[in-house]
Amino acid sequence: MLGFWGLTVLPEKTYSQVVENSFKLSMAALDEDTKPCRSSVRVTVDKKTFILCSLIAGKVEQQTLDLVFTEGESITFSVSGENAVHLSGNYLPEDEEMDYDSDEEDMYGDEDEEDMDEDEDEEEDDENEEVIVTKGAKRIAKFEEEPTKKQAVPEKKQKVSEEKAVPVKKDAPAKKETPAKKDAAKKEEATKKDAAKKEGADKKDAAKKDAAKKDAPKKEEPKKDNKKVLANGLIIEDVKVGTGQAAKSGKKIGMRYIGRLTNGKVFDKNTNGAPFNFNLGRGEVIKGWDLGIQGMQLGGERRLTIPPALAYGSQGAPPDIPRNATLVFEVKLVTLK
Repeated sequence: MLGFWGLTVLPEKTYSQVVENSFKLSMAALDEDTKPCRSSVRVTVDKKTFILCSLIAGKVEQQTLDLVFTEGESITFSVSGENAVHLSGNYLPEDEEMDYDSDEEDMYGDEDEEDMDEDEDEEEDDENEEVIVTKGAKRIAKFEEEPTKKQAVPEKKQKVSEEKAVPVKKDAPAKKETPAKKDAAKKEEATKKDAAKKEGADKKDAAKKDAAKKDAPKKEEPKKDNKKVLANGLIIEDVKVGTGQAAKSGKKIGMRYIGRLTNGKVFDKNTNGAPFNFNLGRGEVIKGWDLGIQGMQLGGERRLTIPPALAYGSQGAPPDIPRNATLVFEVKLVTLK
């Protein structure tokens, strides 16, 4: 008759035993009350830990296994996650135990040493006995519940020993990397310098643009201020402001000039030889001149756009100046007495 073997493994706990009677582990199943997470069943045999299976609530809730643990083996069961896992199987007849023992003897070491360990564990674990009911008889499996942290100790020792065997110094040639780091530092420094130069150039360009903007209104202002449109239609534009005395009524002045019609045709001019002299404001010239030349400084130049009423009117001055002609004069004050 085969005896039933079973164990409920709770999370955060380990269950250790030196096997007294060989048994076969054939099933791992989640508890009825489960949480949606993965639970991995682990077994530690002779300080080596293996994952037997991973169970997920609602997807994989049980797993068939075929593992035999022989008399004298030191084993520890544990489970990760938040769910309890039920392990089940059956004890093996004595003849099968012998067969498995002979196969496994070389793998797990000398039986006598395991028996000695088993005797010591039995003395320490009398208080932590868990009764397992079988179909033909009652057997006691002595499992010791330990904190999960203790179970991790052998793994840490194993990692330390493995780390000592790794040739760290050979695999980390720090000195060989130094030139590359220096080159990288030089490139970074050069990049920063280039960025600084570019930033400086951008600032200079911005300063020039600002200066140009500031100067632009100053250049435009004389044009706006030097063009006057009087109520009688006379337009006075200062092309060049002189530096000498200003022309006033009663002063005798000498002028250079070019007279054009609005279509650009020149009808009169004085550009060389003796200048054209007259007394300003006395009616010796057309009214557009008496008004338009007032205030000019010696050396100054103006453009006068004179409407017909301030020039030759409806009669004109045939044959050069037609009736009702608007005249454009470019004048320059060359003498002033």
